[in-house]
Amino acid sequence: MTVLLGLLAALPALSIDISQPTLLAIQGELGASPRAIGLTLTLFMVGFAAGQFGTGPLSDKFGRRRPLLVCLTTYLGAGLGCTFAGTVAVLVISRLLQGVAAGGCVVLAFAIVRDLFEGEAARAKRSYVTALVSVAPMLAPSLGAVILGLWGWRAVYAVLVAGGLGMLAAVAAGLGESRAAVPGSRAPRLRDGYASVLSDRRFVAIAAVNALSYGGVFAYIAGSPEVLIGGLHLSPREYGLFFACTSAALTAGAFISGRSGRSGIGPRGLVWVGLLVGAMSAVALAGVVVADAAGVAALLALLVVTLFCRGLAVPNVQHLALEPMQAHAGTAAAALGVMQILTAAAGSAAVAFLLPVLGAGGMAYVMAAFALASLAVWVLLVPRPAA
Repeated sequence: MTVLLGLLAALPALSIDISQPTLLAIQGELGASPRAIGLTLTLFMVGFAAGQFGTGPLSDKFGRRRPLLVCLTTYLGAGLGCTFAGTVAVLVISRLLQGVAAGGCVVLAFAIVRDLFEGEAARAKRSYVTALVSVAPMLAPSLGAVILGLWGWRAVYAVLVAGGLGMLAAVAAGLGESRAAVPGSRAPRLRDGYASVLSDRRFVAIAAVNALSYGGVFAYIAGSPEVLIGGLHLSPREYGLFFACTSAALTAGAFISGRSGRSGIGPRGLVWVGLLVGAMSAVALAGVVVADAAGVAALLALLVVTLFCRGLAVPNVQHLALEPMQAHAGTAAAALGVMQILTAAAGSAAVAFLLPVLGAGGMAYVMAAFALASLAVWVLLVPRPAA
């Protein structure tokens, strides 16, 4: 169950990261411009947001199993479209549909966790799912490069099709319905579910903490190639190892979060530690840049701490957000996901704007700003539990 849900939640990251090495090969074979090839990522992310936005409320109405089967079937069809695309237009449209399907799978994975588990069991399961999701950025780019070298870019998408087929078979054969369908023939209205979820100030505040944490992570993802390869002159292989270390730190934080319930440590305590120490390390990272002492060792140490703290805190933040949302778990999971995408886009855009002006500071300052904002929202806006 944990592996299946983790793979479903990791589907967007796998779909993006494994295909990144193929972009130049696709450009050459299909005779497309760099801008057209860039649309394969942009529209995938648009579809990812739309898939989450629509699937969450639908699953609250009709249950999780049927929407999940539809999403995985759509993912397979879109993957076949990518594999056999003869023009860049077919590829772009297929990637858009693939993003829609992957976004739906993410929402449903976290909604199923909320349906089947409660309390410490739910928090542990969510942490382990997050840990599995964090592994994707470490393995997928290298896997994509190997497949590209052996069989070409179409084989990369064929591997995604095979993975989707395996998940579809597992869901069809072994995953029952985790939420009974709500009776009634009328189609659900998106605004009703979102109005209920977003009118809950507590949920909105905790979701903002989660989203701001993601903004800092995507600032690192967007800025690290320029800072480490362009500024510090790491080779692509050295950069891959650096990125793998920070991804492993995030995974370790999520894994420790999952084990912490056995020690009697509550989710709020882990959120406090993760947000506070994470903010301190992000500010220290900015300070190192200001002091012009941003060597590879210093950056690696501080980024490992920052990403570890994010892995420690975020599964518990998501647990606190979703735990009271039994009636609208799908909609709440979708709201979390869409807010994450918005802050991820904001973080990436801010870094892209500031890097030419500030160099490494463009990444470090944005990361520190998001970390401090996340901590401030947690301290000032998230209500404390009643004594």
